[in-house]
Amino acid sequence: MGGFNVSQIDGDNWAGYNKAGLVGGAYVFTDFTERWGAQLEIRYTSKGSATPKSYYPKIKFRLQYIEIPLLAKFEIINNLDLQAGVSFGYLFSAARNDGDGYVKFEEIPNRTEIAICTGLNYSFFERFDVNLRYSYSVFPVFSKYTGATYGTGAWYNNVITFGIYFRIG
Repeated sequence: MGGFNVSQIDGDNWAGYNKAGLVGGAYVFTDFTERWGAQLEIRYTSKGSATPKSYYPKIKFRLQYIEIPLLAKFEIINNLDLQAGVSFGYLFSAARNDGDGYVKFEEIPNRTEIAICTGLNYSFFERFDVNLRYSYSVFPVFSKYTGATYGTGAWYNNVITFGIYFRIG
């Protein structure tokens, strides 16, 4: 599977899905009944936040995760599934770019993330799916950032993902 996402960090005081990132990985699925099933994924995803285009200086936060989403699938109509579940993430890199290139965070955000996710999956052709998914952190990914410029409260990942899935078997 592969695709991209748009994300924001709720709590950084910058509204808008201004940060784009890549998503890629693999998945397995099983059907329990004709309409119910489950899907397990392992994937890389780049999340974060960026200032709006009108803001100067342009600032970006890049949070890179390895995620394991576990989803229940329900076929609404033929070839269209509703998905919902939980995702477990491990933050392996966190960096900030204030215009002079990315610099690793001095304070490390929470290394683990638990997110609730929901989405739609449409199967087309014989082996391809298109997926639209929304996820939101259950617990803060950063409890309190000390740089007052970047907000004053807890941070939560807020992500919309667009993906293409290819079935091998």
